[in-house]
Amino acid sequence: MGSKRDLPPTWTSAVTRGLLGAGLFLVLLVALFGRPVLASVFLAAFMLLIYIPMGHYLDLFFYNRRQAARRRERERRARGE
Repeated sequence: MGSKRDLPPTWTSAVTRGLLGAGLFLVLLVALFGRPVLASVFLAAFMLLIYIPMGHYLDLFFYNRRQAARRRERERRARGE
C-alpha cells in the first residue's frame, strides 16, 4: 500500500471530518455572522448529520474510481499493451 488514498474509506474518518466541518461551521456562524449560539449549535448538529454520510460516500466513490483505474491498468499490462 503506497498511500492513505489506497485504503478504503472508513466511517471513523468520515465522522472526524464531519466533526471538524461542523465545528468550523459553528464557529463561523457565531463569530463571523453573529448568529445566536443555541440556534447555531442546532444548525451545526444538522450539518453534521449531512456531512458524515456525504463525506463517507464521496470518499467511497473516489476510492472505487481509483481501484477501477488500477484494475484497468493491470489488465492492460497483462495483455501486453
